[in-house]
Parts: sequence; structure tokens; C-alpha cells
Amino acid sequence: MFLRPTLSIPLTAAIVATLLVLPEAVAQEAPSPSDTGPSQPDSAESYEAAEEAAEVDTITSRARAEGCELVASLMREQGPVLACSDQRVLLFGDGTREVRRASGPIDALLPAEDDVWVITRRQEASLLSGLPRPAGPATSPEEPALPRPDLPPSSSPDEALVATVVESQHGSVIVDMGGAQGLEAGQLLELYEIETIRLGDTSESTQRVRTLAIAPIDSLSENRAELSLGVNERVPAGALARPTDQERTTSRLAPPRLPGLARLSFTLRPFLALGTVGAGSLSEASAAYQFKGPWTAEILVDPLAVGFSRATNLLAVIGTAIVSYDTTPFQVGIGVGTTTINSTAYQSGSSDTGGFGAELGFAISQKVRLGALDGIHIQLVNNFFLYDGAFRYGGTAGGAQVPAGSIGKSSWIVARGGAGFAGHAFGEVGLKVLARGNGDRASIFFVPTVGLAQLRGTREVDCGSGPTLPSGEQATSGERTCYAEVSQGGPMIGFQIEWRP
Repeated sequence: MFLRPTLSIPLTAAIVATLLVLPEAVAQEAPSPSDTGPSQPDSAESYEAAEEAAEVDTITSRARAEGCELVASLMREQGPVLACSDQRVLLFGDGTREVRRASGPIDALLPAEDDVWVITRRQEASLLSGLPRPAGPATSPEEPALPRPDLPPSSSPDEALVATVVESQHGSVIVDMGGAQGLEAGQLLELYEIETIRLGDTSESTQRVRTLAIAPIDSLSENRAELSLGVNERVPAGALARPTDQERTTSRLAPPRLPGLARLSFTLRPFLALGTVGAGSLSEASAAYQFKGPWTAEILVDPLAVGFSRATNLLAVIGTAIVSYDTTPFQVGIGVGTTTINSTAYQSGSSDTGGFGAELGFAISQKVRLGALDGIHIQLVNNFFLYDGAFRYGGTAGGAQVPAGSIGKSSWIVARGGAGFAGHAFGEVGLKVLARGNGDRASIFFVPTVGLAQLRGTREVDCGSGPTLPSGEQATSGERTCYAEVSQGGPMIGFQIEWRP
């Protein structure tokens, strides 16, 4: 006989009561989501989204104000950093703005410790003939050719880094790139302009690159570079610059002729008169202007000489205005003016110059130069004067110039001389030095020389002891004038200064 286990009546009642109360307690301890409101993580995400939207608005407005086609951006504590498609990098701070230029097209900006990484894209160009051939067999003609993908146009290495000339003066230029953009001291840059060429009478045109100079970098900073130009090279502000593998364009033998250039020159040549107590000066002065076309107008006074001694005072002057067809390799011109005549062969008995005893006559000058003005050249000026109804040879002045080799990068050896019926003769050698500039505007040349000088003229003498003019005439001594040749000469030193305003 089995007995069924039983529970007492009080214990059974307690178990039932507990089971009925437990669900209600659990329901009271677990509040519904509607009673507690939104969770804390949802509130933080909304704040960050609003902050990011404000940063985007700031960056967009700054880019629009700067004309920047935005390719990347980064927000720092100091302010935003914007990368533009034209390789500019704009940094904004507390009321400040700074512009940098990357060395190539910008792909991204990444934060760094107290700085920013600028990720640029390097582009290369290769000739088709220089590409390697594949090692496998060529594609069979029967096989269909695979379509070629459309490749973006690539730029040459020279075009990957383009700077702008921000300053040009005294034979040097400054560009707005430096070591931060990859430039190095001594590196050659091509300085150029882009010209628009109209094609005939139509409205169509094309662009052409005109090289102005290729010059090395002399001085370099983080964001600036200074380049020295060659003789007579001119590069205006606003021109472009890019690295190049070509050779430098400067030339000391045949530097180019510069249009729109004025030249003012004065030469002082004092000398001592040997054999007597006296001294003098055989000087020279000129003013010239080189027009944009191949023409030059010049006023030349050569010689401008005066001498003083116990015997007599002498004057020798030739002054002409010359118009020339002037290019880099040669110059040919003609001019008119006046000249003194100091010779017993052409004395008429009257003086146009007072106490100096010289006569004045109408003069014509011929000028020719073979070679560049500021390079190697030879030059001649022939003078003619009108006397007794006919033109007569009046004299010649000439000179030669060659680069001075190892003496200096901007110096030349010069040799000059001349003589004529104006009453002068001289010869000299010297050194021409470019003291400032490169031959363009604001340049200054110095030319020290040494040589010999002589002035000639006539003076009245007693007819019993001197020659007579005109000859062959029979007259008493009181009705004729007699003249004698006199001269003054000796060692000479000279100094010339030429300024190109």
C-alpha cells in the first residue's frame, strides 16, 4: 500500500499567494521606455551632427569667398584648412589668413602633430617610343581588340610646378615658390609668358608659350626664390616660371636688344699738354632712345674737347643727331649737325668761336656697328663737313668691345680712337663694368680708360715767319692774314658713366 505525499493546508496557501504577487512586483520595477524619455547616446549623436553641419557651412563659405574649388578640407582648433584645385592651401586662424602652394595637385589633407599632411599627386609623362614592349606574343589579328580606356590628359614635369613672378628689378626676379614646394638652390627655371595669337582675319586664335629667360635660383627661402637674369634679359612681374632641363639663355657675346630703353652717357678725359704749360679735356656725351621697333634716335657730341696753354686756346667739337636702323647684330644710321674746323688748309680768315680761333661748318655723320651693343662688336662713325660748296672728309672715330673673360661675368675690354679736321686725335683702352642691374632699366656702367690725346688748331702769326692763306695771292703784309699750326697733347685718363633710366 502506497501513501501519497501531501502538504499541509497553511503551506499550500503561502505558495499560492507568492505566485500571485510576483508578476505585479516585476511589472512595477521595469518602467516602460515611454516613461524615461530618449536615451543619453541618442542625445550625443544629435549634438555631433549639428557641430559637423556648422563646420561644413564654415568651410563652404570660406571656399566660396576665396574663389577656391575645394578638393579637401580639415578643421583644426585654430581654424579650417582648405585645399583648392589650383594647388593653393588656405589656413585660417583667429582673424588670420595664410596662403601656401603645394608642389602638385592635392588629393587629401591629413592631421599631423601640430601640423597638417598635404597629400599631392605626382604626374609623369613618357614618350610613346620610350615605353617598353611586352614580353608575350602580340595579339592575333583575328582576336577582337580590347577597348582602350579613356586616360586623363597628363602634363609634362615642367607643368607640375608653376610659379608666378611677384617682383622684378635690378636684373633679378622673385617667384612665389621656394623650398617648401620642392625648389632647390641653383635649379634652372624657365620664365615665360602665354601669348594669344590671332589666326588671320577670323575670330579664331591660339595660345603660344614665349620663353623670356632661363635663369638659375640664387637665393631660396621656404616660399620664395630669387633668380638672376642674364645681360639684357627682361622679365616683367606676372610672368610664369617652371623647372626646366634646358640650358641657361644668357649670352655675353650677343645679348638681345631691349626695346623702350633710354641711354645717357658722359665721358671725361683730362690730359696734360706736354712741351708747354697747359691742360685740356677730350670728352664725349650722348643720349639715345631705343624704340620698340628696330629704330634708335641719338644725340652724339664726340669730341667735346677744349685745351688751354700759353700759346693759344683750342676747341674741337662735333655734334650730330643720328637716326639708326638698330637690331641685335648690327646698326646703321645717318645724322646731321655741326663741327669745328681747325686746319690751315681750310682757314678762311674768320672765326666763329671767338677766342678759340676755330670755324664752324655743317656736318654729316655716318654710323655703323657690327655686333651687339652690349656684347662683342666694332663701331665706326665717319664725319664729313661742307666747305667752299663741297663735302670734304672730316675724320673717323671708332671702337671695339669684347667680353673680359675671367675678369667678371659683366665686364668687357674696350678700345677706342679717332682723329679729324675738327682738331682732335686720341686713342685709349679700358674696362667696361656693369656696376648695377643687367643692362635693362636702372642699370649703370662704369668705364675707366687710359690713353693719349691731342688737340690741334691755328693761331695768327707774323706773315714774315708763318704760312699764308689763301696761298698764291700777291698782297702786302698788311692786307693778308697769316696762320700757324699749333697743338697740345699728352697722356690722358678717362672715366665714362652710362645710366639707363
